Amino acid sequence: MDFPYNLPIWRSDYRLISPDGKIVAEICHAGEVSMGNPTIGTLTLSNGFELERCNPSFIWSDDSRYLVVPQYFRRFGLFRRQHLIIIDVVNQQAYQSRRITCYFQPESFLNGRLITTEEPFSDAVVVQWSIPEDMNQFNVIKEVVWP
Repeated sequence: MDFPYNLPIWRSDYRLISPDGKIVAEICHAGEVSMGNPTIGTLTLSNGFELERCNPSFIWSDDSRYLVVPQYFRRFGLFRRQHLIIIDVVNQQAYQSRRITCYFQPESFLNGRLITTEEPFSDAVVVQWSIPEDMNQFNVIKEVVWP
């Protein structure tokens, strides 16, 4: 498959087991957000948690505490954008980045260092956070329901 369609943000299905082997994260049958653009689907965790409007380019932290996933929303009711969502499976809490972009692509999450790429198929910019130290750059999502 040719660039940019070989990037993770164009996956139609993705399944990833946490490094400790306890939780499976999955998006099945993701569809394009619009013709020729990256995909969107519902993230489902094996613990029963679900989150809609997600992109199947999610990653686990190396300690299995956090799952990071881009989530689509409509800015001003018109423009499709993404927040980065950090799901804390230990404390059953979800956080939404204040930073927004057209597309996030999580790259790695090792030793508390979360690395993502914004706009991975055009003017790519690498963005890094130290987690949990930089959680002040994220808002708690109060509407999330845990099973």
